[in-house]
Amino acid sequence: MDAVVVDTNVILVAKGMADQASPACVLTCIERLDRIVEGPERVVIDDNREILGEYLNYEDGSTTAARAGWGFLEWFMRNHENPEQCLKVHITPSVDGVGFEEFPTAPELSEFDPADKKFIAVAVVYENVHRQKVPILQAVDSNWYGLREAFARNGLLIDFICEENIRLLYERRSERRAKN
Repeated sequence: MDAVVVDTNVILVAKGMADQASPACVLTCIERLDRIVEGPERVVIDDNREILGEYLNYEDGSTTAARAGWGFLEWFMRNHENPEQCLKVHITPSVDGVGFEEFPTAPELSEFDPADKKFIAVAVVYENVHRQKVPILQAVDSNWYGLREAFARNGLLIDFICEENIRLLYERRSERRAKN
């Protein structure tokens, strides 16, 4: 793949800001983000700065290389305007202000977290423009994992890079809900 959408939780896990992530998951996220920084993949973002804005919430200007996970954010902040590193696509805010026009209208996705709809919309637009799917990297958001089959049915490619960790989180959440 020559492009990828990076959900913010991958960055947070790499930075050690997600208690639910296993040490193996943290390492996986660090390594995956390092591959993006070092390799030919471009990060796909929106031209409305929705994703950039979310990333900025976790960027502290630190240049301390020893802080795991900061490397990707530093690289991204230097390169988000560079089309060789980051590709921008246009997503259209929905009339109701709760999502984006490009987000699938499938009823099974109607309860999806509005704050995460931008990542899906970006992937949909990328596929429409470039005629190839772009994976969305996902680490530990069990809501995404619970919708994995719905995403697949709607033509979305979600790369659960911490599959075992997220599966266990989803199972625990499902067990808690079943007890209530």
